[in-house]
Amino acid sequence: MKRFYDQAAVAVGDNAWSVVLDGRPVKTPARLSLTVPYSRLAEALAAEWQDQVGEIDPATMPLTRLANTALDRTASRRQQVIEEVAGYGQCDLLCYRAASPDDLVERQAREWQPILDWLADTHAAPLAVTPDIAPLEQKNDPLLAIYSAVARQNDFFLTGLHAATTICGSVALGLALIGRRIDAAEASASALLDERYQADRWGVDVDAEARWAAQDAELATIEKFLSLAQ
Repeated sequence: MKRFYDQAAVAVGDNAWSVVLDGRPVKTPARLSLTVPYSRLAEALAAEWQDQVGEIDPATMPLTRLANTALDRTASRRQQVIEEVAGYGQCDLLCYRAASPDDLVERQAREWQPILDWLADTHAAPLAVTPDIAPLEQKNDPLLAIYSAVARQNDFFLTGLHAATTICGSVALGLALIGRRIDAAEASASALLDERYQADRWGVDVDAEARWAAQDAELATIEKFLSLAQ
């Protein structure tokens, strides 16, 4: 779609800020107003629209995409989103450890265990770990604690948490990111620990590097989105 407006700006309402194009409200894919309860986020969304040149390219508007998701999907399917995120507690990446070689075992313990310790201390959700590839049956109380931590998030933070958790394969990393225990770069490095270990040993190909860079960028966008949603 060609750019059809001159000016993207923010209109202020009652405890809400809307993105407008030449004074007309922007609509989400579900035809809702692109209105958020955070002024800084609204300004950033308007900046994405203002930065469009010639053709409107949604791929260059990642904050708008997350805001649309919060308004269109998370708000209307909140229970399903909570269950999807909390479900990662049963199969969290950080709980499945290597049995060998020793340097990988040590690296996983050094980088992953502090996050699980934080999860246990902060959310009363101690998860068990295993070197076995068979599914690990976690205790019920930690899973309920993770569910409660996820369910406490508002629609915008839940959207960021869902995105981070699915990218990383870990609700522990997702919660640590939104809780500012780690930053986006640390979350991505932890999620890619095994792949990068293998690359260090055998070499990395161009496709893997591109995928890693895309993941780094996605998590950085989520981190920025969460910082603006306050």
